[in-house]
Amino acid sequence: MNRLTFLSQRLGDPRKYILSADDKPYLTEWALSTGFDAITVHAMSAVDLANLYHASANPESPANVDVQRVTAQAVMDTLAAMLKGDDTVRRVVREEIEALPPRQLIVTSSRGTTLIDGLIHYRTPLVIKYAAIGDDIMLVGPAGCGKTMIGEHTAQALQLPFYITSTINDTHELIGFVDGHGKYHDTPFRHAYKKGGVWIADEIDAWDANALLAANSALANGFCNFPDMSEPIRRHADFRMLATANTFGVGGDRLYVGRNELDAASLDRLSVIEVDYDLNIERMLAGGNDRWLEYVWKVRKIVNEKRIRHVVSTRAVTKGARALANGVDWDDVCEINLFKGMNSKDRDKIDD
Repeated sequence: MNRLTFLSQRLGDPRKYILSADDKPYLTEWALSTGFDAITVHAMSAVDLANLYHASANPESPANVDVQRVTAQAVMDTLAAMLKGDDTVRRVVREEIEALPPRQLIVTSSRGTTLIDGLIHYRTPLVIKYAAIGDDIMLVGPAGCGKTMIGEHTAQALQLPFYITSTINDTHELIGFVDGHGKYHDTPFRHAYKKGGVWIADEIDAWDANALLAANSALANGFCNFPDMSEPIRRHADFRMLATANTFGVGGDRLYVGRNELDAASLDRLSVIEVDYDLNIERMLAGGNDRWLEYVWKVRKIVNEKRIRHVVSTRAVTKGARALANGVDWDDVCEINLFKGMNSKDRDKIDD
């Protein structure tokens, strides 16, 4: 076993990696062994190194700009420390970071070339590839990690319309219905299935069982019956389904207690892609407030390690940073945007 293989096994799957107190030497050696510049690596904090390791989960993603950001951040922190916290250095380098171009993704298909830029989740290129070959996909990951955004970018990349259906409690929300006046009420699923498009089946593990069976039948058979039609509608060649879920279809867990089990046939029909929080996106959304960003990451790590029933999503980073920038007190932001009524017993675990 070579050293790089050992380090990768020691640190674990980069998609699930959570920074531990004694990991920095291993992260540093991993970055050096991977080929990153030695001066840059040694200037990085443990959080920046963890961010870099997390980004390596998708080596085909356009990560050059993200490495530039991490590098600039590391240099900024080092210079500021040397100058005893001189805010001028921090401000100048922050401006340079913000001036970097956004992450970009270029997708070429039979319809032409599409440029996607902005906040692109690290899983997006992989999802686009599976959607391009016609697979029905289930994205599994925690709340607020960017699954819907991946779906939007997939539709943009394939140059298809984008549709979304949230949690369904009855079959008519999927296939529509004819009211008492004989008027048919359409649905996003019908539009996408008939005319083509990327359709998000949001939180499918919380769907009504009958609606799920109807969707499963439409995917399996290639046609679907609608209440206003005597003949079934055939699945359009450009119909793409992206289901999102918080669980792997095995029922509720300690955090997502209201989730249903998905039958084996449904799961077998879907390509299941695990999605986690994108730390590079979170750093950009923090708006330069590293103290808040690193505190949110710390709380998330403790919540995961101590199995506290609480969600610490990217929304906590975004909303908290925005509130702090608008002058809201730190303690108020923690209560409103991070802890959100967490009980005192669990708060004690965070504060330990």
